[in-house]
Amino acid sequence: MKTYMIALIWLLTFRTVLTGNLDPALSDWTLITSRFMSFDLPMRKYVLQVKSSLPEDYDTNPVYNETVRVDKSTTMMVELYDGPTRVGRLTWNSIHYQRGYDVYTEECNNFYVSYRNFPCGGREQQIWAWKFNRDNVELSCDDEVQYSQYFSRGDPFRNLREKCRDLGRAQISRVAVRFMEGAYVRAVPMEIVQEPTTMEFRVATTFATTGPTGPTSSPPLPGPLSFNQDFPTCNCWTPECNYCSKIECTVKQDLINSNQGISVRSTLHWGKKKLNSIVFYDEKGRILGRFQLGLSGIYLTGCIRCQTPSKLRRARAPIGLTSWVLSLRNLVLQIKINEEVLFERKLRGECAYHYRAVRRFAFDGMNCENRFLLQSDMEIGDMMTPTCSDSCPAFSLADMFGVQRMPFS
Repeated sequence: MKTYMIALIWLLTFRTVLTGNLDPALSDWTLITSRFMSFDLPMRKYVLQVKSSLPEDYDTNPVYNETVRVDKSTTMMVELYDGPTRVGRLTWNSIHYQRGYDVYTEECNNFYVSYRNFPCGGREQQIWAWKFNRDNVELSCDDEVQYSQYFSRGDPFRNLREKCRDLGRAQISRVAVRFMEGAYVRAVPMEIVQEPTTMEFRVATTFATTGPTGPTSSPPLPGPLSFNQDFPTCNCWTPECNYCSKIECTVKQDLINSNQGISVRSTLHWGKKKLNSIVFYDEKGRILGRFQLGLSGIYLTGCIRCQTPSKLRRARAPIGLTSWVLSLRNLVLQIKINEEVLFERKLRGECAYHYRAVRRFAFDGMNCENRFLLQSDMEIGDMMTPTCSDSCPAFSLADMFGVQRMPFS
C-alpha cells in the first residue's frame, strides 16, 4: 500500500512527463502566494511570463562583503525540471546593478551577466518572459531582450560547457518558482508570443526624433558647431534621456568603418565603481551593449571581461584627465593612448555578429569634466549640446583658468 501511494504521488507530481500538458493555472495570470510554487509547463511549447513590480526602495550599487548582507528583494528564481530531475536554474533581478550582477543561468554562466540596459525602461510594472528556443534561451522585459545564452557556448569553467549543452537538450516539463511572492505568472504559446502583451507594458524598441509632421531623419546639430570640437561626455543615465533610451542623447557614428573612433579625455579610476562607460546602439537606437574601461578592468557586454594591461595603466596621465581613443574598426576593439595600441581584441563568432550593427554611442555615468572630440563622421543628437541640455556648465575647466584646451592624443 505504501509503495502504491508513493507511485501515485510521483505520477501526480510529474504527470507532464506522460502528457506534456500545461497546468491550467498558467492559462491566465496566477498570483504567487508562497516562497515556492510549482507548475506543469513544457518550456519548448510555451513562454513563461512573470509580471512583477520594482521594489519601492532599491540600491543599484550595494556593498558586497562577508559582513554585509545584501537585500535581494529584487531577485527572482525559476527551477527547471525534466521529469523528476532538476536540470536548470534561472536567477534574475528586476533592476540593473552597476556591477552587472543581473541575470544568471546556473548551468551556463560562471558569473552573473549584465543586462543590456535598465529593464523595462525603469517602469514600476514589468512583464518578464523566459523563452527557450532551439539554440538558446532568452530573457526579455516588456518585449525587449535583456539576456541571451546559447546552449553551445557555456562558460569554460566547472564543466559548464557540457552542462549548458545538456540544458539545451533537456525536455523541460515543469517549473518551480522561488522568492516571487506577490508576482504573477502565466504561460503563452510559443507561436503567438510575438503578439503584444498588455499595451501599458509595451516598450518601444526603436526611437525616432519627431517633428510636427511625424518622424524626421538625422536631427540637426544644435547651434554653431564645428568638427574637432571639444564636447562634454553628456551622461545618458538621466530621466531626461529616459535612462539611455532616447536617440536624442546619442551620437551617430559608423564605428565599424570609422578611421577615427571615439577620442575621449577622462579620469581613469581603480575599481568597478567608477568606470568610463560607453553605450553602443544599432541604427534604430536599440542598445547592443556597453564598453567599460577602468584601471582594474576592461569590459564589453557579453564578450570581454579582463584585467587592464599594465602598459595601459602606466600610460595614463599621472594627474587629471587621460586622453584615449576607442576603435571598433573591422570589429577589432582597440584602445590607444598617444597613438600606441595598448589593448586589442578581435571580436569573433556571436560577438562579431552582435556588435557589427553598432551605429551609435552615448556616455553612461561620466561627468561634465570628461570630454570627447566631435569628429567629421559624427552626428550628435539634440540633447548632446555643449552644456548637455543645461546639466553641465557652459565652460570647461580649461576655460575657467583661461588656458587652451588640452589636445587629444
